Amino acid sequence: MGANSLKRRRSQAPTKEPENSGGAGTEASGKPAKRARSSADFQLLKLYSDLAAESDETRLVAAKQIVVHFSPENQPSKESVEKALDKLIRGLCSSRKAARYGFFVTLTELLGMWFRGQGNGLEVGVEGLIGWVVEKTKVEGNVLGQDRRDHSIGRLFGFKAIMQSKILIEPELHLDAWKKVLDHIYTMARDIPWLREECGLVVVDAVKSLGSQASFRDCAREGIERLISFNLAKTPEGVAIWLTVKAQFEDVLPENVWNDKDPLSKSERTQLARILKEDFRSATENGKNGNIKSGSANPNPIFAWDLVLSETLRRDLAKSQSKHGAKSEFPQFWLDTVDNNLFSSTASHVRKSWGFKLFATLIKAIAEDQIPALFSPNLMRSLINQSKKEDRLLHAAALSAHKAMVARVQQTPTSALPIVVALTGKSGAVDIDRTTKTKTLQTVILSADDDTLRKIVRHLRTLILRPDTQEQAIADSRRQCIADILLTIVREYPRYGPDFVSGEEHDNWLRNILEVLVEHAYFIPRSDAKTSKVPLPAVSESTRKVFQERVSSCLTRLLGLESESRASFALMTVGMIREKASSSKALELVFKADKPILKNIDKAFKTVDTLRAKGSISGRKAAAEGLILLYSLALLQVYEGNGDAVLLLDDLDSSYKALSKKKDESSSKPEGQDPFVEILLTFLGNPRTLFKKIAEEAFAIFASDLREDGLRSLTDILDTPENLEGQNQLFNQGGEEEEAGSDAEMEDVEEASDVEMVDGKLVRSGEADGEASDVGSDDGSDEEAETTSTDSDSDDSDDSDVDDRDDEELARFDDLLAQTLKTSKPTLDGGASDDTSDEDMDDEQMMALDPHLTKIFQERRKITSKKGERKDAKQTVVQFKSRVLDLLAIFMEKQYSNPLTLTVILPLLRRIRAGGNKQLMNKSYGILKTYTTARSHHKAPSQSIDKSSGILKTDTAARSHHKAPLPKPENVDEAWEILQAVHDEAKLGGEATLHVNACASASIHIAKVLVGLDRENYAKVVDVYAETQKEWFAEKTRVQPVLFTQFLNWSISLKRGN
Repeated sequence: MGANSLKRRRSQAPTKEPENSGGAGTEASGKPAKRARSSADFQLLKLYSDLAAESDETRLVAAKQIVVHFSPENQPSKESVEKALDKLIRGLCSSRKAARYGFFVTLTELLGMWFRGQGNGLEVGVEGLIGWVVEKTKVEGNVLGQDRRDHSIGRLFGFKAIMQSKILIEPELHLDAWKKVLDHIYTMARDIPWLREECGLVVVDAVKSLGSQASFRDCAREGIERLISFNLAKTPEGVAIWLTVKAQFEDVLPENVWNDKDPLSKSERTQLARILKEDFRSATENGKNGNIKSGSANPNPIFAWDLVLSETLRRDLAKSQSKHGAKSEFPQFWLDTVDNNLFSSTASHVRKSWGFKLFATLIKAIAEDQIPALFSPNLMRSLINQSKKEDRLLHAAALSAHKAMVARVQQTPTSALPIVVALTGKSGAVDIDRTTKTKTLQTVILSADDDTLRKIVRHLRTLILRPDTQEQAIADSRRQCIADILLTIVREYPRYGPDFVSGEEHDNWLRNILEVLVEHAYFIPRSDAKTSKVPLPAVSESTRKVFQERVSSCLTRLLGLESESRASFALMTVGMIREKASSSKALELVFKADKPILKNIDKAFKTVDTLRAKGSISGRKAAAEGLILLYSLALLQVYEGNGDAVLLLDDLDSSYKALSKKKDESSSKPEGQDPFVEILLTFLGNPRTLFKKIAEEAFAIFASDLREDGLRSLTDILDTPENLEGQNQLFNQGGEEEEAGSDAEMEDVEEASDVEMVDGKLVRSGEADGEASDVGSDDGSDEEAETTSTDSDSDDSDDSDVDDRDDEELARFDDLLAQTLKTSKPTLDGGASDDTSDEDMDDEQMMALDPHLTKIFQERRKITSKKGERKDAKQTVVQFKSRVLDLLAIFMEKQYSNPLTLTVILPLLRRIRAGGNKQLMNKSYGILKTYTTARSHHKAPSQSIDKSSGILKTDTAARSHHKAPLPKPENVDEAWEILQAVHDEAKLGGEATLHVNACASASIHIAKVLVGLDRENYAKVVDVYAETQKEWFAEKTRVQPVLFTQFLNWSISLKRGN
């Protein structure tokens, strides 16, 4: 009924006078009722407006209030209900996005309340309602395309509301009305391609609402018959509707549409793939469906994909649970419909984007045994290519696939295994993280639980044995990449803690990783080994070197764990080598040696066994642990073929015997260098960070046993010249043959991520290309790099003499070349000499000059090579001195009260003197400054370089209130000599603030020691300062006044009793 008739009825209705009318109220007898109606209408209009609100909560509240207002229980007038339905249907055509959903929900609820009851009293019936939807959503006049789209969508939503409210089947079936709605929906699906997917969704939901009741069989039959008559059966939506009907009313499906009435039949696979791709021209047979138009470009795969793939997986699950256990069809189905279809070479970017999104959706929910099927060849090729660069069109879609893998593993850690196997399999690559510039593989592996991680390591072991190539270079690259992956697992494992199992059991993931690395680092297959145990192709020497470096890097990380024994992991690694060498039937050691050397190795192992059994040396548990660490690392060096390591075992044996003696026997100090310090220096000279850390650990343990000669051997290194002579002095490199061979060795070692120095030649951590850059640097590599990258100003000043010599040699080279060519050197104004030839030389003259030129350029290369050697030598010496300073820092910290610490002061001051290397200067100043502030010997504070000043700063926040006592030297004369030497050193520093501050602090510290021994010594200390001050006043020295002012401040404090 129209709105005008409703108005007329309301105007003709009698108006009731208000009870308290009178006076003015009589004149406006109907106004109070009118105001009440206006208020109610205004409230209702606001609710209609809220239905279009952007907020979901606001829309739902408005919908609820409208439904309650017009519910039959409130007995609204029939006219108001019809008016509300009219308004809601028209509202479905609103261009406001949020409005359509608000009006649809409200309309669906009202239809269910009024048309599913008995005798609703409305003049419009179910079939009339269908016509009403058509009429109210009809486009009138010449309107814009967008308006037409809005009205088409509104009409579909009107029919959707009718279907979803179930008024066509409840309380009774209205089959004719069902047919009419289907006709309208199918018409829109056929004629409006961009609306076809939404139409299909409406019908699928409607069929699902039928359930499996036999009374609704005719509804399903009509749905299929009309699907065919409208030529929609061979569309993605038609397939979805067909499968939905098949699941509930299979007997109503006709023959001759799909083979066996099943679109998922193998014989229909090709046609189904084209249909799902919306390639209707290829999918039609004899032009039967030629009038079906393709829909508009859709960035997302249509809903039919999810339904088809879910049904395929459901059938596979049912088969697997049956007694027969038929073969899964999903892998081949995925290949046919997705991999060879959406990811084919001719597929558009939109279709490939569909494929990535289907992958991302399925991998989050699919069963683990079906995960490998998703990583199909074409998909993996596109995934890798699109992930490489950000400017690729599908880069974002590819990254979403990566994120979906990670999300699946984080949800179910056991799914990491099939994903890792797929990513590193034939369709993937072991270096996929490096290729795609992501960390997907790493994150997936690290998200796995321990048991799954153990299985992943087992898989990686098989990839080392069979890298799926016969080319040695490719095999080397893949194996080295796997070695990096194994190292990454050890480094980045997220669940290290006090309760972490150290790997003593034989099937622990950590032990398995170390076994894999050890087997390929130190062993080769026996001649009679099974083929399955033999790497094909064989592991190259360069790859074996990488595996050795990765063993070292793993131990570096494990050394930092808080475990009961710091030596447990190193000992476990050496124990693996020992066990496999003696009992393995498939492996033999790469290392070969004569019987005396093998006997020495056996002796070392017996010593380790003794130390383990005793657990301590002279009651010191830490001493035993330190020696085990040193023995373990020395044995690793022996098995790597390092000849010096065998001699190192002898030194360790001597140290062990010395430590094992009773105190009264060991009180006499033998002459000569301390063998223990020599061992540590050997470790410091090793290029790997692990050996540096081991040296520091052992030095901290045995610092109290250090003798004067051993300490002197450390401090003497600080005075070594930073040039080729100093390098040869430190590393015994005297001949050119050794230097010539260093380049080849450097190439091997540069591949390791924790390499710092090779044969005395510095190699920065992380410089190597390839796998090392992906893994990162070892712990402590930042410190090494910091030391290596010396200050440019300091380098310039240090190298000035060297550059002058080079310039002189180059000048001689130019003169020789000019004489050979019979020309003079160019002058500043560009003019040439008088004897310049006016004619070019002929071929014979050039041939005659050739031997002379060759000899000249050979000399030129020597000059350039020497310059590089000098620069490398300087860096090598600086690097080694930096490591020695680390040891001295430990000694000064741990042995604060030891009188030997006083002997370290002068060497440190000489390093701080202006003109030296700036990095060594800063580190030496930090050590001395920390030492002279009476620190606690319980915990070493952290140190860092201040960016503004370049000075090494010490964090003293960790100091204890309890301070260690001052040293008490037995020979006081030596202390006086050191004090005088410090003052002499202060006179050499010039105007360098850093140097004089260090000298002032050192001088006061020694003064504290002397006064602490005897308060009468203060007078003599004043005399020393007085002599220096006299020279300063007479301008005989340029010492800075801070030396005296700090002494005065200390004297005042001393006087006050502080």
